[in-house]
Amino acid sequence: MGMPIKLSVFEALTDAGVKPEKARAVERELENAIQSGQDAVRAEMREQLMTKADGSELKAQIATVRTDIAALETRLNARLNDQLRWIITTQVAVVGLALAAIKLL
Repeated sequence: MGMPIKLSVFEALTDAGVKPEKARAVERELENAIQSGQDAVRAEMREQLMTKADGSELKAQIATVRTDIAALETRLNARLNDQLRWIITTQVAVVGLALAAIKLL
């Protein structure tokens, strides 16, 4: 894969009148630059792509969050039921007081 590029660069440089030693040096530098670029791309891909282990960890975290949300929902519903009981009880008491006040008048 890298060989045809080497030969074409070397041949192009030598055909252009560059000394073979200099053409080889340029060819090596180009090859090193391409390789380091590929290594950088691979390293960036490793950092950004999700692995199976990352996916499993994310699934576990999502399951934990769902469990926490379900527990919070249960607690919230219990508090709302308590609040509703207090509101109804207060309304019954206010109506009772109003009826008692009306009877006294």
